[in-house]
Amino acid sequence: MLAKTKKIIKRVAIFGDAEAKKTDQHFIDAFNTAKLLAENGYIIVNGGGPGVMLAATLGAKAGNGEAEIVVLDPKYKPDNYEGSDANNSQLADKIIKTKNYPDRLNKLIEIGDAFVIFNGGVGTLSEVGLTWEMAKFEYGKHEPLIFFGKELEELVDELITKLKYDSVEKKVYETVLTPEEVLKTIKNRRGKSKRERKGWMEKIQKWFN
Repeated sequence: MLAKTKKIIKRVAIFGDAEAKKTDQHFIDAFNTAKLLAENGYIIVNGGGPGVMLAATLGAKAGNGEAEIVVLDPKYKPDNYEGSDANNSQLADKIIKTKNYPDRLNKLIEIGDAFVIFNGGVGTLSEVGLTWEMAKFEYGKHEPLIFFGKELEELVDELITKLKYDSVEKKVYETVLTPEEVLKTIKNRRGKSKRERKGWMEKIQKWFN
């Protein structure tokens, strides 16, 4: 559960699948989440690519908000790099260029005050690993990690159960199922109470009964 943080949240970075199509649920969820956050005054940050990243920028603009992207300078783009999208760049209010992937990742983490993670691949995994570690180091003023969706909720629960996470590492993240929960978590700067969590489990159990 996400413990209360003193971090002032202005910019929300959104991570996820670069291959997501506009008809995919995680693209739709990312769009709706970014839109709702933008409507509430948050600046949306992403890696400037297609898929979930593009959904974040589109959502920010639909919510009359701002989108900032961190991209690799085309001169330094490696083979098999999927994180570039012309539409995203054209819509963005601010573009930050970096020389390599680690610099891009570090810059995203530097400017993001909270992170919403959608289903993704290895790139998303690298973002999660570093943001989680940095949140541990900054505990008390940590930048929240918010995992979106049932699949990631189950995955994170499995990680916490099977891996050697310490007590602090278990207090810097939250799992959510709706854009409204993302907004509530960011506004409150803390996760759901035990009572709220129990309520969600009861609802899920009813769905399967």
